[in-house]
Amino acid sequence: MSSINSDTVTRLYPQPGTEYELEGLYLNTPFGRDSDERRAWVYTNFIVSLDGRIAIEQPVTGKRGVPRTITNPRDWRLYQELAARADVLLVSARFLRELVRGEAQDNMPIGNDPVFEDLLAWRREQGLTPQPAVVVLSASLDLPLAELCATTDRVVYVATGKGADAEAVRVIENSGVKLLFAGEGKDVDGQQLIEQLTSAGLYNIYSIAGPVVLETLLQADVLDCIYLTQVHRLIGGASYDTLLGGELLRPPADFMLKTLYYDSKTHEHCDQFFSIYEKIPRTTSTGCD
Repeated sequence: MSSINSDTVTRLYPQPGTEYELEGLYLNTPFGRDSDERRAWVYTNFIVSLDGRIAIEQPVTGKRGVPRTITNPRDWRLYQELAARADVLLVSARFLRELVRGEAQDNMPIGNDPVFEDLLAWRREQGLTPQPAVVVLSASLDLPLAELCATTDRVVYVATGKGADAEAVRVIENSGVKLLFAGEGKDVDGQQLIEQLTSAGLYNIYSIAGPVVLETLLQADVLDCIYLTQVHRLIGGASYDTLLGGELLRPPADFMLKTLYYDSKTHEHCDQFFSIYEKIPRTTSTGCD
């Protein structure tokens, strides 16, 4: 069963003017690691408003979440396609707690809705596990792992630093969850994390977490690609998250536009861009003035 009809998107860059089916757009887009199957490919995606909001404060709970005024099923389809290609998903401890409480935007992809059966079938055809594994990044190790393990058959890892609380570590180890020590303090070091995941045979690494995990990956210079949906709508709001917070990146992380698609068929007559940016290695980056 298909979630989206045969609507297309228009490629604007490179070689503008070509029409592509929305379904399969990201599933069939080559990864930068495709020429080297033993190389990690670390990627993430975000949906953002025209004024830069990826999350706003929710009026009832006071917590920040993806604005409903920009979410749409066409972007959601591509989010699921990116998950279909993943060996492992990176999530934050906050997301895990919200998921267990039923407060998350949705369950972890790939969704079990029948509209995504083609993606589950694609994984089977590729010889992949039914669902990507999950890595929860946590410094505190304050995690509802029992509840998670009771509701999922995925392989679950917890990544933390070597300085994590010893009693919390013991609880995690006794739960049967795989524990990864990546970092000398309590926080996760992105470089060590990716090295451990590739050593475990997990090469397509998809971060579905927010700005904090994004910063971890950028500080370690391990993020390869950003898939960005920009909805052409201004939404405002005084309390919000943008793509990245934290300290200044030194040096900055430079990205190159690889592909840009124009989608004119979203809900409420609001257009959007689907763009793919690949990281420019710091050794070759010339910077942007």
